[in-house]
Amino acid sequence: MSLKYRIALVIFVLEALMMTAVLWQTLGHAIDSSNRQIKATEQAALDIVSNIARVALLDEDFDRVQGYIEKLPRNPNILKALLVDERDIVVASSTFADLGETLPPLRDSNTDHWSTLALSNPAGDLGVLAVQFSDQARLASYRGALNQGITIAAIGMSLIAVFGVGFGYLLTLRLQRLAHATEEISRGNYSVRTGLRGRDEIARVGAAFDKMTRIIAAERQALADANRELDNRVKARTRDLEQANLEHKAFAYAISHDLRAPLRTLSGFSRALSEDYAEQLDDTAKDYLSRIQNGAQSMGELIEGLLKLSRVSQAEINHEPLDLSALCNELVDELRRQEPERNVVTDIQPEVHAEGDRHLLRDVLSNLIGNAWKFTSKEAQARIHFGTRQTNGATVYYVEDNGAGFDPSYADKLFTPFQRLHHARDFPGAGIGLSTVRRIIQRHAGCLWASSGAGGGATFYFTLQSPRPDGVAENDAVTQDLNSAAAGPM
Repeated sequence: MSLKYRIALVIFVLEALMMTAVLWQTLGHAIDSSNRQIKATEQAALDIVSNIARVALLDEDFDRVQGYIEKLPRNPNILKALLVDERDIVVASSTFADLGETLPPLRDSNTDHWSTLALSNPAGDLGVLAVQFSDQARLASYRGALNQGITIAAIGMSLIAVFGVGFGYLLTLRLQRLAHATEEISRGNYSVRTGLRGRDEIARVGAAFDKMTRIIAAERQALADANRELDNRVKARTRDLEQANLEHKAFAYAISHDLRAPLRTLSGFSRALSEDYAEQLDDTAKDYLSRIQNGAQSMGELIEGLLKLSRVSQAEINHEPLDLSALCNELVDELRRQEPERNVVTDIQPEVHAEGDRHLLRDVLSNLIGNAWKFTSKEAQARIHFGTRQTNGATVYYVEDNGAGFDPSYADKLFTPFQRLHHARDFPGAGIGLSTVRRIIQRHAGCLWASSGAGGGATFYFTLQSPRPDGVAENDAVTQDLNSAAAGPM
């Protein structure tokens, strides 16, 4: 059922109830008034005849009252009249058949009723006057009131129905404009307006709706302009990025070929000098050639580190399930074969699984475990531990050692290319490994950080596919807790 018919129905029901109450009150009052008038008329007739009947009973002059009683039925509202003495003998009647008879039982019917009036004087009872009145006048009054009420109700209901439907139509006509405008908005047409005017609530809603659509249209236009500008910026940045990638590839090619060629020449000729002219060179010259060869070798390692970092940044990542524990065991076995004289206690947590690129994550573990192996070389009893810890819903992987550690105040330099916190003569290396690790972890949407205790040793933490857990920072309580957990198995 549509809204206008619902409104019309509500109005019709409310008005019908109101009209019923009013008609009930009005017609009831009219009927009561009519009944009072009829009773007053009946009482008046009884009073008039009773005065004459009382005198007739005292004088026993029944012929005198007989004439009055005979004429009473001429009144259409009186059917019959009887006068009885104190012995209940009919002494006067509107019908002669009842004269001299005992007063019969007086019974009312649906169309008439009896009214009696006892006649007496100070000496005692004289008799009874009984008059049978017709109820046709009362019934006619009821029918007239009922017909009048039905007529008024029919006219009123018709007017109410017309008014309700008309009012509902006028009301919903304006609401339909709002509904149509809303449908147009849902289709993306923000130029539609309701055009409602006035001070009533619907007009105010329409005005607010129009204002809202104007604001939305303006914001959409601004958003469209911003999207076009952003799209242009993205295209420009994409072109710049493509150009930067080309330059990066050219730079990598230059490092790989143009820098390596003269470096090989420098290394080769210095080696030839030291081998072919060793007898003609003094110790100072030999030292110089040795330094040249070491520098060329270091330069080669730096170039190889730069190329590796470049390849890590450009390599495509293939995600697959990995057993990190197995990778760690393989790397430790390789290190033991390279340095069988080292006595290193390793503790690899079993069944540590992750998802990522096998080759890149192997490089991560190779650098971290390799660093732990290198920086524990001066320890009589070296220890290396790999494990995990659940922190704030994230899996944190860590590699811990009891080696040289680092100064926590320089921790920000750990992952910067070519930044070293130890002298090369103590712990050799190009200073590119941790930079490579950080780049690989970043490409796996993870985070890398480290901590070092006051008594030495270092722990490197990383996550995969999740940021650093809340509350975890270098050297804070959570990290120290991780250190304690890591140190436990060793």
